[in-house]
Amino acid sequence: MAQPLRRSAESPIKASRLAPAPPPAGAVNGMESAQQLLKRFEKLARTGGTFTTDAERKPYAFYGGLHLSASQVIQANLWKFRLSGMSRDVLDHMVTNHDAEALVEMTQSKLAVQFGVSQSKVSRAIGQLSAHNFTWKERRGVYRLHPLYAYRWGSVKQRRLVKALEKTLLAHEIVIPTVRNEATR
Repeated sequence: MAQPLRRSAESPIKASRLAPAPPPAGAVNGMESAQQLLKRFEKLARTGGTFTTDAERKPYAFYGGLHLSASQVIQANLWKFRLSGMSRDVLDHMVTNHDAEALVEMTQSKLAVQFGVSQSKVSRAIGQLSAHNFTWKERRGVYRLHPLYAYRWGSVKQRRLVKALEKTLLAHEIVIPTVRNEATR
């Protein structure tokens, strides 16, 4: 049978206080706007139930049984890919400039001018990203960013895109490389 925890007389239990929850995004002086409050009352009148002042909660979307998305796993292990600085710059550019289909319209010459480097350096960076399947060329001046790496995870658009590109994504799987320790060589 487990023994109860004992506390010494010198260290009494301290009560910890939690900080109050922040007000909703549209709140003024800590209160919801009248329009938001009316919408919540209308929903309550239609569907019944109880009224709460907490904001509506959206469900989480998880990859498989894990509470991590593929992009979080890849982000945590991005250092293992040993990408060059230019490759990281191009990848960051692609992440911030892709459309709903994960397509990025860019040419190597435009990127070279933007980053102030030679076109061959941009070409090597894109080649390194393509070798690890972060991106691949769709047609001249258009590259596709791997949607499992940099996309709003779990969104309806992302799920549709992954379903539409299922065969292509199987051919362009991102595999995290194993890194051998220098001391064990």
